[in-house]
Amino acid sequence: MRKLISVVVVATSFATGVAFAQVPAKPDVNPVTNGAVNMASTPTTTTAKTAVTSDAGALKECYDAIGDDQPRTALQPCLERKTREVTSQMNIAYKKLEAQTKEIDSSATPKALASLLASQRTFEKFKDAQCQWEADSAMGGTGAGDFLRACEVDLMRFRTKQLSD
Repeated sequence: MRKLISVVVVATSFATGVAFAQVPAKPDVNPVTNGAVNMASTPTTTTAKTAVTSDAGALKECYDAIGDDQPRTALQPCLERKTREVTSQMNIAYKKLEAQTKEIDSSATPKALASLLASQRTFEKFKDAQCQWEADSAMGGTGAGDFLRACEVDLMRFRTKQLSD
């Protein structure tokens, strides 16, 4: 019932011209009930901070790091640093898994390596599309770039964990 109510509220709000921003989704959270924030009636800074208060992720980490006395634009360096760090970590995890797979003496090793590469390429396409959607869901708001970058960090963290397990 909650899903139905959420869908009706979102659909009705879009029909009346009210824009919503979707909080970056966790893998185990239903995107319909993931916490849309009414951006039409809320200042951007408050909206973005409200959007992330219940979601642990890169955006919340950066808001916590810069504090309430800084402008929202202070998030960019923090998110850029996190992007560089997690990109490096993901690449290391990928190369380590690739090397471990190459060490396996099996006729199936080449196929496993090809599948690993295909999986990584598909992940990159998914990450780009998903994060662009999350940014576009800000409906042109000034936080769209922050949503995009935070989504990338969160998804790359998830992928790094997959590659490392």
